[in-house]
Amino acid sequence: MEKTRRNSRQRVKLREILGDRTDHPDAQTIYKEIREIYPSISLGTVYRNLMLLADNKELQIINAGDGKVHFDPNPKPHAHFFCNCCHKVTDFSTTEQMNALICDQGKNFNGKIEECEITFKGICADCLRKIS
Repeated sequence: MEKTRRNSRQRVKLREILGDRTDHPDAQTIYKEIREIYPSISLGTVYRNLMLLADNKELQIINAGDGKVHFDPNPKPHAHFFCNCCHKVTDFSTTEQMNALICDQGKNFNGKIEECEITFKGICADCLRKIS
C-alpha cells in the first residue's frame, strides 16, 4: 500500500520557489532561498522534499556532471545544455523529429528503457562573449 504524504507548508513553498524557473538550481541554492522564509529548515529537509517531488514526477533531477544535483520544475522530457565554464544548466530545445529519432533507437534494445536524459555540453553564449 502506497503511503500518502501530506502537503507540508515547506513542500508547498518549495514548489513556489521552483515555479517556472529555467535556471535548474541545485539543492543548496534552493535551501538558501527557502531559509529566508523558514530559517530553521535544514538542508536535509529541503533535499528530502525535492527528492519526494522528483519521485512524484513533479520535477526532474539533472546530473549535469558538475558534482551537483540540479532540479528542473518541468517534468516533461526535454534536453539540457551544460556550460563547462560557468556550470549553468539551461533547457535545450529539441524538435519532435529529434525526439522521435531518439525514441526509435530504443526499439531494438532487448532491455527495458525507463528514461532517457540528453545533456549537451559546451560553452554558453555569455561565456563565449567573455572569452572573445
